[in-house]
This record gives sequence, C-alpha cells and structure tokens, in this order.
Amino acid sequence: MKHRSRIAVVSRIGFLLALFFVVGCDRLVDGMMQRGIKQRTESVRTDLLEDDALNVFLCGTGAPLPDASTAAACTLVIAGGQIYVVDVGPGSQEVAQIAGMPTAALGGVFLTHFHSDHIGELGEWAMQSWVAGRDQPLDVYGPPGVDRVVTGFKQAYRQDDAYRIAHHGTDNLAVAATEWRPHTVSAVDGPGKTILERKGLVVTAFAVDHRPVEPAVGYRFDFKGRSVVISGDTDQSTNLELNARGADLLIHEVLLKELVGRMSDVLGEADQPRLQKLSGDVIDYHTSPSEAVQSANQAGVDTVVFTHLVPPVPGLLRSWLFTRDIDPEDVAVVVGEDGMLIRLPEGSREIEIN
Repeated sequence: MKHRSRIAVVSRIGFLLALFFVVGCDRLVDGMMQRGIKQRTESVRTDLLEDDALNVFLCGTGAPLPDASTAAACTLVIAGGQIYVVDVGPGSQEVAQIAGMPTAALGGVFLTHFHSDHIGELGEWAMQSWVAGRDQPLDVYGPPGVDRVVTGFKQAYRQDDAYRIAHHGTDNLAVAATEWRPHTVSAVDGPGKTILERKGLVVTAFAVDHRPVEPAVGYRFDFKGRSVVISGDTDQSTNLELNARGADLLIHEVLLKELVGRMSDVLGEADQPRLQKLSGDVIDYHTSPSEAVQSANQAGVDTVVFTHLVPPVPGLLRSWLFTRDIDPEDVAVVVGEDGMLIRLPEGSREIEIN
C-alpha cells in the first residue's frame, strides 16, 4: 500500500509539474507574441515621412547571382511624406519590412528596365504595401514596355487580391489600392524629362546605355535643394553624367570586369561553353568601379555609392575588391549594403550614412 501511495503522490506531483509547465509555456508564448507585436508596430519608421531631409534606403544591393546576404536591385527614396522605390528585385521587400520602412506610404515604383532581377517583386511590393495600409492606386513608371510588365504582374495577382478582399473585407483592404497604373517615361538621350512633381519632390528620367537591353533609364530625385541620382543598369554613360551634374549623391551599379572575365575563362577551361558565354556577355553592358568614379567626377558629384555588386563577394573582401583600383582622392566612395540608410539634410552639403 505504501508503495502504491508513493506512486500516486509522484503521479500527482508529475501532473502538477506538467500542468505548471504547460501554463508557463503558454504565458511565455503570449509574452513573446505581445512583445513581438509591440516591437513590430513601434518599429515602423514613420519618422522618416516627417523628415525634411532627402532619405535613401538600400533595400537590395545584389545581382542575379545568388547571395544570402543581399537582395536584388532596389533603392528606396523617401521625400515629402512618401516613399518611392526604384527597381523591385527579389528579396527587396523583406529587407524593407525588416528595417521598418513605412511601405503603406508607397507613392510609386520606378523601373529602370525589365530584367528579372529588377522587376521580380513588383507583385510583392504592391501586395505588402496594400496590407500595410496603402489605400490608393499604385503608379508604376518605366521605359516603353512598362504597361506589358504591369499588366502581366497584375494578371498574376488578381486572384490573390480577390481572395484577400473576400476574406478580410473592404474596410480593412481598400479596393482602390488594387489598381496598378503604368506610366511610360522617355528613354531618349539628352536632358532628362520630369515625370513627377509632388510636395516639393521632382523626379526626372533619362536614358542610360544597357545595350543590347533597350530601353533602359536612370532616375534623378531632387528635394529641397538636395539630389540623388540612381543609375539603374548601364555601361559607363555620358548621358548619365549629363543628368547627374551637380547632384549630391550618385548610386551607381558596378561590376568587376576583370574578375568576371577570369570567371568566364575558367568556365571555358572547365568545358562549360554555355556558362562561359553567359558570364562573358555581361561584361560590356555594366560599369566597373573605376568607371563609376570617373562618371561621378565628370558630373561633379562628390559621393558615389556602389550597388548591384557583381559578382557577390563576402564580408570584408567585398569592400577591398570593389575599391582597390580607386584613388580615394577622386570622390568619396561607399560600398553599399542592404539596410544602409543615407540622409541628406535640407540646407546642408552633409551626407549622413547609417
């Protein structure tokens, strides 16, 4: 009997401990959820919308080649209470969300050209900004052909829109925001064309040289006396230099031509002729770091940020490889990283990089 009694006591204690553990775990999970939700809601950088500075956020500094540390091409410009995204490469939306970018205030998407690593997340930028609270139609700007890109993505996402509206209701997801409006911009050499003026922000589009990919454009954003130029994909371009004159900041794509050329040769030696040609073909329609610095000098731009870094290189080696052939006295050079925030205060020549 004593043995059975001891077993009963142990069983009760075990039951109570298990009950305490389960209840404790539930409370722990509840606490984690509360903290996570609080952190998520409080981490949205709405302060950037109220800032009189021109802010630039790098949401993708990578390229088509896989790299766990970078998303594909994407740059955010924040001005006049709204955000504008230039190119929407795969992975870029997550980078922006994790950093707390206020995507509900998305005022437009600007596509430089239609390679997959520049348009791949158009649908996700539209959908996620809608879920975040965007309640107006989405304007999408790009060179001739942008209407086909927008129509195709919209067709792919139309059913998803219907599911979400039916499930969550129009009080929570504005129907107007499901409209995507394409705007064709000029892609002709010469002075750029103004394509948007809003709350003190002026956006200009100009042609760049990404042949045989045509058309391709870059964009200039001017706001309260500060300016940033975003190259898109291009070989060294005199037209970009013309349209970047006097800008504060140039965000320019770069490719290590010598290194990619060696990669192509090695692939040939390894009896991989198809991959050899694919890798070799990209050299002549991108810009090397030294050429990007030359363009900045020609345009009178004091600071250049490298983006669309090809090939992907890890850690400290990346900075060394992309800057080793550059004279540091030419211009200030920054090797861009996903999540980098750049602030250009009004009434100043300062550039603050976080």
